[in-house]
Amino acid sequence: MRIHQAHKQYVRWLLATRDLSPHTIRAYDSDVAAFGKHLGMRALVSQIDHECLLAFVEELRAAGLSATSIRRRVSGLRGFCKWLLAARLLDCEPWSGMTLSAGRQRNLPRIVPAHELDRLFASLRRAAGVGDVSYPDKILTRPHESTTLLAVALLVATGVRVNELVSVKCGDIDLSSRSFRIMGKGRRERHVFLTNDWITSLTRAYLEARSELGLGQTQLLFNSCHEPLTTQAMRSRLAKAAFDAGLSVRVTPHMLRHTAATQLIEAGVDIRYIQRLLGHASLTTTEIYTHVSDQALRRIVSDADVLKQLLQ
Repeated sequence: MRIHQAHKQYVRWLLATRDLSPHTIRAYDSDVAAFGKHLGMRALVSQIDHECLLAFVEELRAAGLSATSIRRRVSGLRGFCKWLLAARLLDCEPWSGMTLSAGRQRNLPRIVPAHELDRLFASLRRAAGVGDVSYPDKILTRPHESTTLLAVALLVATGVRVNELVSVKCGDIDLSSRSFRIMGKGRRERHVFLTNDWITSLTRAYLEARSELGLGQTQLLFNSCHEPLTTQAMRSRLAKAAFDAGLSVRVTPHMLRHTAATQLIEAGVDIRYIQRLLGHASLTTTEIYTHVSDQALRRIVSDADVLKQLLQ
Protein backbone atom coordinates (compact mmCIF):
# COMPACT_ATOMS: atom_id res chain seq x y z
CA MET A 1 0.00 0.00 0.00
CA ARG A 2 1.20 3.50 -0.82
CA ILE A 3 1.68 6.12 1.90
CA HIS A 4 -1.02 8.44 0.56
CA GLN A 5 -3.58 5.60 0.60
CA ALA A 6 -2.70 4.64 4.17
CA HIS A 7 -2.86 8.32 5.12
CA LYS A 8 -6.46 8.59 3.91
CA GLN A 9 -7.48 5.41 5.72
CA TYR A 10 -5.83 6.60 8.92
CA VAL A 11 -7.73 9.90 8.92
CA ARG A 12 -10.99 8.03 8.26
CA TRP A 13 -10.19 5.75 11.20
CA LEU A 14 -9.51 8.74 13.46
CA LEU A 15 -12.82 10.36 12.50
CA ALA A 16 -14.77 7.13 12.99
CA THR A 17 -13.23 5.76 16.18
CA ARG A 18 -11.58 8.59 18.14
CA ASP A 19 -13.49 11.33 19.94
CA LEU A 20 -11.07 14.07 18.89
CA SER A 21 -11.65 17.73 18.16
CA PRO A 22 -11.53 18.92 14.52
CA HIS A 23 -8.36 20.87 15.40
CA THR A 24 -6.62 17.71 16.63
CA ILE A 25 -7.69 15.74 13.55
CA ARG A 26 -6.28 18.47 11.30
CA ALA A 27 -3.00 18.39 13.22
CA TYR A 28 -2.60 14.61 12.81
CA ASP A 29 -3.59 14.88 9.16
CA SER A 30 -0.96 17.58 8.63
CA ASP A 31 1.76 15.55 10.40
CA VAL A 32 1.25 12.48 8.21
CA ALA A 33 0.92 14.62 5.08
CA ALA A 34 4.29 16.26 5.82
CA PHE A 35 5.89 12.84 6.20
CA GLY A 36 4.28 11.61 2.98
CA LYS A 37 5.60 14.66 1.14
CA HIS A 38 9.08 13.91 2.49
CA LEU A 39 8.97 10.32 1.17
CA GLY A 40 7.18 11.11 -2.07
CA MET A 41 3.64 10.42 -3.25
CA ARG A 42 4.49 7.01 -4.70
CA ALA A 43 6.31 5.77 -1.59
CA LEU A 44 5.16 2.49 -0.06
CA VAL A 45 4.26 1.89 3.57
CA SER A 46 6.84 -0.88 3.63
CA GLN A 47 9.57 1.77 3.12
CA ILE A 48 8.94 3.22 6.58
CA ASP A 49 11.89 2.30 8.76
CA HIS A 50 14.25 3.74 11.34
CA GLU A 51 16.41 5.47 8.74
CA CYS A 52 13.61 7.27 6.88
CA LEU A 53 12.13 8.50 10.18
CA LEU A 54 15.53 9.83 11.21
CA ALA A 55 15.94 11.55 7.85
CA PHE A 56 12.51 13.17 8.28
CA VAL A 57 13.45 14.57 11.70
CA GLU A 58 16.72 15.88 10.27
CA GLU A 59 14.77 17.60 7.50
CA LEU A 60 12.50 19.26 10.08
CA ARG A 61 15.53 20.54 11.99
CA ALA A 62 17.17 21.82 8.79
CA ALA A 63 13.95 23.66 7.92
CA GLY A 64 14.27 25.61 11.17
CA LEU A 65 11.21 24.21 12.93
CA SER A 66 11.08 24.86 16.65
CA ALA A 67 11.61 22.06 19.16
CA THR A 68 7.89 22.20 20.00
CA SER A 69 6.87 21.81 16.34
CA ILE A 70 9.26 18.89 15.83
CA ARG A 71 7.92 17.09 18.90
CA ARG A 72 4.38 17.58 17.68
CA ARG A 73 5.21 16.23 14.20
CA VAL A 74 6.93 13.21 15.74
CA SER A 75 4.00 12.58 18.10
CA GLY A 76 1.57 12.57 15.18
CA LEU A 77 3.81 10.26 13.20
CA ARG A 78 4.15 7.83 16.12
CA GLY A 79 0.35 7.54 16.21
CA PHE A 80 0.28 6.83 12.48
CA CYS A 81 2.92 4.09 12.81
CA LYS A 82 1.06 2.55 15.74
CA TRP A 83 -2.06 2.35 13.57
CA LEU A 84 -0.07 0.82 10.70
CA LEU A 85 1.16 -1.91 13.06
CA ALA A 86 -2.35 -2.60 14.37
CA ALA A 87 -3.66 -2.79 10.79
CA ARG A 88 -0.82 -5.22 9.91
CA LEU A 89 0.51 -2.84 7.28
CA LEU A 90 3.89 -2.76 9.04
CA ASP A 91 5.78 -5.76 10.36
CA CYS A 92 7.77 -4.05 13.13
CA GLU A 93 7.82 -0.82 15.12
CA PRO A 94 10.09 1.63 13.20
CA TRP A 95 10.46 3.89 16.24
CA SER A 96 11.91 1.09 18.37
CA GLY A 97 15.11 2.18 20.07
CA MET A 98 14.78 5.72 18.74
CA THR A 99 14.41 8.62 21.18
CA LEU A 100 14.06 12.25 20.27
CA SER A 101 15.84 14.94 22.22
CA ALA A 102 14.52 18.15 20.74
CA GLY A 103 15.08 20.29 23.81
CA ARG A 104 12.17 21.38 25.93
CA GLN A 105 12.54 25.12 25.86
CA ARG A 106 9.53 26.65 27.54
CA ASN A 107 8.92 30.31 26.91
CA LEU A 108 7.20 32.19 29.68
CA PRO A 109 3.65 33.15 28.68
CA ARG A 110 3.06 36.75 27.66
CA ILE A 111 0.52 38.58 29.77
CA VAL A 112 -1.23 41.94 29.57
CA PRO A 113 0.04 44.30 32.31
CA ALA A 114 -2.62 45.47 34.78
CA HIS A 115 -2.54 49.11 33.67
CA GLU A 116 -2.94 48.10 30.01
CA LEU A 117 -5.83 45.80 30.93
CA ASP A 118 -7.53 48.71 32.73
CA ARG A 119 -7.20 50.86 29.61
CA LEU A 120 -8.59 48.08 27.42
CA PHE A 121 -11.68 47.60 29.59
CA ALA A 122 -12.30 51.33 29.93
CA SER A 123 -12.20 51.66 26.14
CA LEU A 124 -14.46 48.65 25.57
CA ARG A 125 -17.04 49.88 28.08
CA ARG A 126 -17.11 53.33 26.47
CA ALA A 127 -17.52 51.81 23.00
CA ALA A 128 -20.38 49.57 24.17
CA GLY A 129 -22.00 52.29 26.24
CA VAL A 130 -22.11 49.83 29.13
CA GLY A 131 -21.41 50.65 32.76
CA ASP A 132 -23.40 48.92 35.45
CA VAL A 133 -25.52 46.70 33.23
CA SER A 134 -29.17 46.42 34.18
CA TYR A 135 -31.14 46.52 30.97
CA PRO A 136 -30.61 44.88 27.59
CA ASP A 137 -31.64 47.97 25.60
CA LYS A 138 -28.07 49.30 25.81
CA ILE A 139 -26.86 46.11 24.19
CA LEU A 140 -29.54 46.28 21.52
CA THR A 141 -28.26 49.70 20.43
CA ARG A 142 -24.63 48.55 20.22
CA PRO A 143 -24.65 44.75 19.84
CA HIS A 144 -21.32 44.57 17.99
CA GLU A 145 -19.42 46.47 20.70
CA SER A 146 -21.27 44.66 23.49
CA THR A 147 -20.29 41.28 22.03
CA THR A 148 -16.62 42.27 22.08
CA LEU A 149 -16.90 43.55 25.65
CA LEU A 150 -18.60 40.39 26.91
CA ALA A 151 -16.14 38.12 25.09
CA VAL A 152 -13.08 39.91 26.51
CA ALA A 153 -14.60 39.97 30.00
CA LEU A 154 -15.24 36.22 29.86
CA LEU A 155 -11.71 35.50 28.60
CA VAL A 156 -10.20 37.46 31.49
CA ALA A 157 -12.62 36.19 34.16
CA THR A 158 -12.49 32.51 33.25
CA GLY A 159 -9.24 31.90 31.34
CA VAL A 160 -11.04 29.86 28.66
CA ARG A 161 -9.46 29.29 25.25
CA VAL A 162 -10.85 31.39 22.42
CA ASN A 163 -12.20 28.36 20.53
CA GLU A 164 -13.93 27.22 23.75
CA LEU A 165 -15.47 30.67 24.19
CA VAL A 166 -16.97 30.97 20.71
CA SER A 167 -18.36 27.42 21.06
CA VAL A 168 -20.38 28.23 24.19
CA LYS A 169 -24.12 27.82 23.59
CA CYS A 170 -26.85 29.68 25.41
CA GLY A 171 -27.98 26.40 26.95
CA ASP A 172 -24.54 25.93 28.52
CA ILE A 173 -25.04 28.95 30.77
CA ASP A 174 -26.61 28.69 34.23
CA LEU A 175 -27.07 32.19 35.60
CA SER A 176 -28.55 30.92 38.87
CA SER A 177 -25.27 29.18 39.73
CA ARG A 178 -23.15 31.75 37.88
CA SER A 179 -21.45 29.07 35.83
CA PHE A 180 -21.29 27.74 32.31
CA ARG A 181 -20.18 24.50 30.74
CA ILE A 182 -17.08 24.28 28.56
CA MET A 183 -16.13 21.47 26.20
CA GLY A 184 -12.34 21.58 26.13
CA LYS A 185 -9.48 19.70 24.52
CA GLY A 186 -9.98 15.97 24.20
CA ARG A 187 -13.72 16.50 24.70
CA ARG A 188 -13.11 17.05 28.40
CA GLU A 189 -16.02 18.85 30.01
CA ARG A 190 -15.55 21.39 32.79
CA HIS A 191 -17.34 24.34 34.39
CA VAL A 192 -16.11 27.91 34.74
CA PHE A 193 -17.67 30.69 36.74
CA LEU A 194 -19.01 34.22 36.45
CA THR A 195 -16.99 35.87 39.16
CA ASN A 196 -19.00 38.96 40.12
CA ASP A 197 -22.31 40.79 39.80
CA TRP A 198 -21.18 42.96 36.88
CA ILE A 199 -20.27 40.14 34.50
CA THR A 200 -23.33 38.14 35.58
CA SER A 201 -25.56 41.14 34.80
CA LEU A 202 -23.81 41.71 31.48
CA THR A 203 -24.32 38.07 30.50
CA ARG A 204 -27.99 38.19 31.52
CA ALA A 205 -28.56 41.42 29.56
CA TYR A 206 -26.81 39.95 26.53
CA LEU A 207 -29.01 36.83 26.63
CA GLU A 208 -32.12 39.00 26.89
CA ALA A 209 -30.93 41.10 23.95
CA ARG A 210 -30.42 37.95 21.90
CA SER A 211 -34.00 36.96 22.63
CA GLU A 212 -35.24 40.40 21.59
CA LEU A 213 -33.31 40.15 18.33
CA GLY A 214 -34.86 36.73 17.66
CA LEU A 215 -31.61 34.97 16.82
CA GLY A 216 -32.08 31.44 15.50
CA GLN A 217 -28.57 30.07 16.14
CA THR A 218 -27.69 28.72 19.58
CA GLN A 219 -24.11 29.95 20.09
CA LEU A 220 -23.86 32.70 22.69
CA LEU A 221 -21.70 35.19 20.82
CA PHE A 222 -22.85 36.56 17.48
CA ASN A 223 -21.35 38.82 14.82
CA SER A 224 -22.76 41.88 13.04
CA CYS A 225 -24.75 39.60 10.71
CA HIS A 226 -26.25 37.78 13.73
CA GLU A 227 -24.30 34.63 12.82
CA PRO A 228 -22.08 32.72 15.28
CA LEU A 229 -18.86 34.54 16.09
CA THR A 230 -15.77 32.70 14.82
CA THR A 231 -12.37 32.25 16.44
CA GLN A 232 -10.64 34.36 13.80
CA ALA A 233 -13.23 37.13 14.10
CA MET A 234 -12.70 37.21 17.87
CA ARG A 235 -8.94 37.54 17.41
CA SER A 236 -9.47 40.41 14.97
CA ARG A 237 -11.91 42.16 17.30
CA LEU A 238 -9.50 41.93 20.21
CA ALA A 239 -6.56 43.24 18.17
CA LYS A 240 -8.67 46.21 17.02
CA ALA A 241 -9.92 46.87 20.55
CA ALA A 242 -6.33 46.93 21.86
CA PHE A 243 -5.32 49.33 19.07
CA ASP A 244 -8.31 51.60 19.73
CA ALA A 245 -7.43 51.64 23.44
CA GLY A 246 -3.90 52.77 22.60
CA LEU A 247 -2.19 49.70 24.05
CA SER A 248 1.51 49.32 23.40
CA VAL A 249 1.24 45.63 22.41
CA ARG A 250 -0.95 43.56 20.12
CA VAL A 251 -3.22 41.56 22.43
CA THR A 252 -4.31 38.02 21.61
CA PRO A 253 -6.98 35.86 23.29
CA HIS A 254 -4.27 33.52 24.62
CA MET A 255 -2.55 36.46 26.31
CA LEU A 256 -5.79 37.08 28.20
CA ARG A 257 -5.87 33.40 29.20
CA HIS A 258 -2.29 33.71 30.47
CA THR A 259 -3.21 36.92 32.28
CA ALA A 260 -6.17 35.28 34.02
CA ALA A 261 -4.03 32.35 35.20
CA THR A 262 -1.22 34.61 36.41
CA GLN A 263 -3.59 36.83 38.37
CA LEU A 264 -5.06 33.77 40.10
CA ILE A 265 -1.57 32.53 41.00
CA GLU A 266 -0.65 35.93 42.42
CA ALA A 267 -3.92 36.01 44.36
CA GLY A 268 -2.82 32.83 46.12
CA VAL A 269 -5.23 30.36 44.44
CA ASP A 270 -4.02 26.75 44.69
CA ILE A 271 -2.45 25.66 41.41
CA ARG A 272 -4.59 22.50 41.32
CA TYR A 273 -7.74 24.62 41.15
CA ILE A 274 -6.22 26.71 38.38
CA GLN A 275 -5.40 23.50 36.49
CA ARG A 276 -9.07 22.49 36.62
CA LEU A 277 -10.27 25.96 35.64
CA LEU A 278 -7.98 26.13 32.60
CA GLY A 279 -8.68 22.54 31.55
CA HIS A 280 -5.03 21.43 31.60
CA ALA A 281 -4.60 17.66 31.44
CA SER A 282 -1.27 17.91 33.27
CA LEU A 283 -0.31 20.01 36.28
CA THR A 284 3.08 20.53 34.62
CA THR A 285 1.42 22.74 32.02
CA THR A 286 -0.10 24.94 34.71
CA GLU A 287 3.16 25.23 36.64
CA ILE A 288 4.64 27.58 34.05
CA TYR A 289 2.50 30.34 35.57
CA THR A 290 4.37 30.03 38.85
CA HIS A 291 7.45 31.30 37.01
CA VAL A 292 5.52 34.30 35.74
CA SER A 293 4.46 35.13 39.29
CA ASP A 294 8.15 35.27 40.22
CA GLN A 295 8.05 38.75 38.69
CA ALA A 296 5.51 39.78 41.30
CA LEU A 297 7.71 38.19 43.97
CA ARG A 298 10.70 40.22 42.74
CA ARG A 299 8.61 43.41 42.94
CA ILE A 300 7.43 42.67 46.48
CA VAL A 301 10.91 41.75 47.73
CA SER A 302 12.45 44.79 46.07
CA ASP A 303 9.89 47.08 47.69
CA ALA A 304 10.61 45.54 51.09
CA ASP A 305 14.40 45.89 50.57
CA VAL A 306 15.39 44.23 53.84
CA LEU A 307 19.12 44.77 53.19
CA LYS A 308 18.59 48.52 52.90
CA GLN A 309 17.39 48.58 56.51
CA LEU A 310 20.58 46.85 57.61
CA LEU A 311 22.83 49.24 55.70
CA GLN A 312 21.38 52.39 57.22
